[in-house]
Formats: sequence, C-alpha cells, structure tokens
Amino acid sequence: MKDKFSILLVDDDPTVIRIFSRILCGFTPLRFATTGRTALKLARESAPDLVLLDVEMPDLSGFEICKAFKKDALLAAVPIIFITGHDSPQLAAIGLQLGAADFIGKPPSASLLLARVKTYQQLKQLSDTVRSAVTMDFLTGALTRRRFEKAVSQDWLRTQRAERPLALLLADIDDFAALNERAGEEAGDGCLRAVADALRSITRRSDDVLGRYAGGQFALFLPDTTRQAAEAVARRAIEAVAQLQEFRVTLTVGIGYQEGEQDSASPATSTRVADGATPDRLFAVAQKALRDARSGTGARLQALSIYTDLDSLVERA
Repeated sequence: MKDKFSILLVDDDPTVIRIFSRILCGFTPLRFATTGRTALKLARESAPDLVLLDVEMPDLSGFEICKAFKKDALLAAVPIIFITGHDSPQLAAIGLQLGAADFIGKPPSASLLLARVKTYQQLKQLSDTVRSAVTMDFLTGALTRRRFEKAVSQDWLRTQRAERPLALLLADIDDFAALNERAGEEAGDGCLRAVADALRSITRRSDDVLGRYAGGQFALFLPDTTRQAAEAVARRAIEAVAQLQEFRVTLTVGIGYQEGEQDSASPATSTRVADGATPDRLFAVAQKALRDARSGTGARLQALSIYTDLDSLVERA
C-alpha cells in the first residue's frame, strides 16, 4: 500500500522525472511539473507535503520558485529540497538562505533520496500530531472553540463569495452541570463523549464542522445549508441524543443562518443573519436563539426542543 504523502517534483529534464518517479513510486500523490509556472499552479491548487525542485529551470529559476512559495501564506511552510547537478557550496548557501530545507545532487542515490523523503514525511506526521493536540478537544474529538471559530471564519468568506446559504447550530446538553454534580465528573465526561459521537453520527458531509464550544455545549457549522435543512439536522441531533442508552439527557438547539441567493424570504420563526454580516454576528444570532430556547420565548418546532428566534435581527445586525 502506498504512503499518503504528497510530493511535487519540478524538473525540466524528462529523464530525471522518470528516475525520481521510479524511486518514489511508493508515495502518493506524486505530481510533476516541467516549468516553474506550472509548479506554482499545481501547488496553489493543492499544496504538496514536499517539493523536489531543480535549481535550473527554463522560465523561473528554482530560487525564484522558492521565493514565490515562501511569499505565499498557504505554501510557505512546505519543505523544499533542491536537486542540482552542481556541487557548489555557494548555491547551497543561497538556497538555504531562501528557506530551502535541503539539497540533493544529480543523479540521485535511491537510498539517500528515500531516506530524505521519509524524514520529511515523519516530520509532517509529528507536526500533524502536535497540531491535532492544539486544535482538537481530547475528551470528545471535536474541534476546540478557538479552532472551530477559525474554521467558520475561513469558510464564511468562501460561502459569501459564492452567495451560498449556511447555518450554525449551538447544541446545549440540558442540566449538564447538575449531571456532573450528581453523578461525578467521570460520568459527565462519558456523557460528553457520547453526545459528541451522536452529533457526528448525524452529520453526513465532510464539510460539516463539529466543535466543543463550552462546558456541555457543542457547535455545528453547516456550509451550503438552508434554514429548513438546518432544522432537519437539529431534529436528528436531538433524536440521536435522546436515544443514548447510558445517559438519559436531552438537547436544546439554537439555530442561526445566512440566506443564500436562492433562499426564500425569512419566516417569522427563524433567526436570520443580515446580508453583509460577519461570522461574529452568526455566532451572536445562534446564541440568542439558544437563550430564547432556554427561556421558552422561541418557537417550538414539531414538539422538539428546537427553537429559533421569533424576532428578526436583520435591522439590528
């Protein structure tokens, strides 16, 4: 089975490409570019995990390509190994000053090339593990609040440009503090894990994002989702939590949403974010919907604990 590690090989010599591709056939995806501009285009379409870059290229030199990578926020951290037929300390010094990670000579030693590539693969795995520790809530496996808010902000721009709908659900475990006090923290932790698993089970798309928001509260971001679809997801969430056998808990959900270009007008029982609003406003709207659900001033939908704000917040957004 091939190792999942994306490599971009940039060289204008077809012979070198054939040799490297045979040596690195165990890695996937393995992409090739014979010009600097093609290399930058491929990298910007999908950032590689490692770049093997010839110093001498016909349009842009390897050094110029390296500079372009380091100036691009999405590519700056990608390690670059220069490949060159020149044994020159001066060239190596220039490359390292530009931010390159290493140099390999031509023709390459298969064992040396594989050793170098596997080293950077291991470094990436270690980096991913550290990043996961920072961004994931260890207890539930959901994103931390900070990472969740960052993910929403990043996707917000894409959705706004495409004029697509989106929704944010805030889901609160009812009387979670009392459960913790009554049954102990170990039981409370088990409940949080079970609820997180239940919420994951009702999301059906890879773009949906689950976060641990605060205490017994979770957040679910649903891009490309209309108000009606968001309400359906909320109902599934409540039903999934209600069916947990070990923990007899219920869920209350507040929904905030942003209309897309083809959405119908906002009905009185929905909390809509005003056009041109910010991600912060989306969170504020969902939080108000959840507060109204708690206080009983929201509209109950289909006898479930799903509430949305009765008052339009468009004028105040």
